[in-house]
Order: sequence, then C-alpha cells, then structure tokens
Amino acid sequence: MAIMRDGNINPIAVIVPLVLSIAGFVLAMLALFAGTGSQQQALESYHLIAINMSDFGHDLVPTSTSSGSQPTATSDDSSIWDAIESGLSDIGDDITDELSDIENDIADKLSEELGISQWYSIHIMTACEGNFAPNATSPGAWYNTTNCTAQSPGVHFNLTDVLQKEIDAGPLKLNASDIPIPDSIQETIDYLNSFLLATFVLYVLGSGFSGLSFLSCIVVLTLRRSTINRVSIIINIVLAALATLCLAISSAIATAISKKGVSEINSAGDDVGISAIEGTKFMTISWVAFAVMFVTLLFWSVPCCLPRKQLWSTPAYREKGSRASVDSNRGLLGIFRRRR
Repeated sequence: MAIMRDGNINPIAVIVPLVLSIAGFVLAMLALFAGTGSQQQALESYHLIAINMSDFGHDLVPTSTSSGSQPTATSDDSSIWDAIESGLSDIGDDITDELSDIENDIADKLSEELGISQWYSIHIMTACEGNFAPNATSPGAWYNTTNCTAQSPGVHFNLTDVLQKEIDAGPLKLNASDIPIPDSIQETIDYLNSFLLATFVLYVLGSGFSGLSFLSCIVVLTLRRSTINRVSIIINIVLAALATLCLAISSAIATAISKKGVSEINSAGDDVGISAIEGTKFMTISWVAFAVMFVTLLFWSVPCCLPRKQLWSTPAYREKGSRASVDSNRGLLGIFRRRR
C-alpha cells in the first residue's frame, strides 16, 4: 500500500496510523488502570513491582539441623562402617525430603498465622495485596487479589504500617515491633512512591494524545486526497510526537524505579524473607505503547521528508479538470463543472 499517490497522501494508507494509534491508546490505558475497578484480579500481574512476603518470618520457625560428630572408623572395621554409613545416608535423605515437605506446608501457612498477605503490589493508582494460588510454593502460582486501596493519583504505599497493623490484629497476637523489618525496605518503597504522581500524569497525557491521534486519523480518512494538506499532516505529527514523548518518559521512569526497587529490596530483605518481583508485563505493554506511537510518528513524518514540489504540487488530474471547465464554459454542464 503506497503512502503517497499523485503527490498526495493516500487516504487508505491512513488506516496504518489509525490502528497503531488505537493500539497505543488501549495499552497506555491498561498500564494506567491496572489494579483498579472490576479488573483488579485480571490485571494484577501488570504491576510496577510486587513484594513477596511468603518467606517472611521463617526464621521464627525452628527447623531441623544436623549436629554432633560421627565416630571415626578404624582400619579393621572400615568396610562395616562404610556399609552402615551408606544405609544411614539413604534414611537421612528420606527424612530430609519429608522435612522439606513439612517446611513447605509451614511456608504456605505462616503468613496466614501472622495475619499478613503473601504479596503486596504497587500500581500507578493503587496498591493491592493477596495470596499466591494455589499456594506459595506451587511452580505455577498466580496472584489471588484480596484487597486494593482506593483509586488515587500518586498513591502512597507504606509497607511497614500495613504489616504492623495486620500482625497486631493477627491470630497470634504478636507485637509487630518485635519482628525486624529493615528500614531500608520502606525507604526504597518511599522512593518509588515519589515518582508515582509524575508517572500518572505522563501516562494520562500519553493516552490522551494517542486518543487524539486516533481521532485525527479518522478525520483524515473522511477527507479527499486533494484536501489532505500541510496543516492536517502537521497536526498529526504533533499529536503523535507528544504521545511518543510522554510514553517514552513514563516507560523509562517506570522501568528505572522498578529495577532499582527490586534490587534494593532484595538486598535489604534477604535476611528476613522479603523479596521483590519486577513488573515485567507492565513494562512490556508500556514500551509497546511507545513503539506503536513512534511508528505512527514516522508515518506522518515521511511526507515532510519528500521534496516540496513532489508533495505539494498540483496533480495532473486537477489541471485536466480545470481545462475542461474552461473549454465547456457554456450550458448547464459548464455550470455544473465550475461548481465542482
């Protein structure tokens, strides 16, 4: 499909930026509204960052450890001792496997006994929490959302306060102040919170300009080729450029704070069983939204790269029409042609 025809933009080719613009708009809106409304469960995996608490407090549960020294075999009974040691090793492996299964069951139920959720996630406008399903140790575990905060631009999530309230109200009646939670974890979350409002504004602008670009493409489709002039092309270039810029900055900020947050939380929470998960799906749709709007920008920029005479010269079929109206200046046919 040729973009240019007879020195003008082919209206049929405008279907390309139209489809790309609506795709950019939908993806930007998904990134913006993930974790809100009726799609909290379906779009939970599209978070900026998730904090895994399923291992939190495991150091409070005693586990079996091997201790004591084994007798030293002499040269006379070494063969007998080797046989005994081999049998004990097999029995020990079986016991270890059974203990591992028990510890996995404890890992799945510990957060419930503490009164906390197994994960907490941060979105652009909400913070959510829930448990892993079917359980925390299952290879195919997914996010089962139990609660989300009210939708708000620039949401501020305080993990320390949430854990203290939930542990204090938990079935074990523990004092949350006695359970060590590194201050650096909350400081990292505060760092993420400081960017959420700016990221929200950029995604709103990016989705808004993408939507306007889509509407502008519809307008261009309704125009005749001869009326798609410099002004209409410049308007589409500006809208696509603004959408591309906003989505690029917002995607870069979201990627940077997510990667930094995951790295610092994993480093600080390793000793207490707190880890972080990067929002890979969120980053994917965000960067794809940027990519489709960038392609839209390139589409509208192509005519500006062509020679001025090739793009804006009067097409031959218009000249022929003009001569025909002059030659047939009489009668109703001439009037009809002049009005056209």
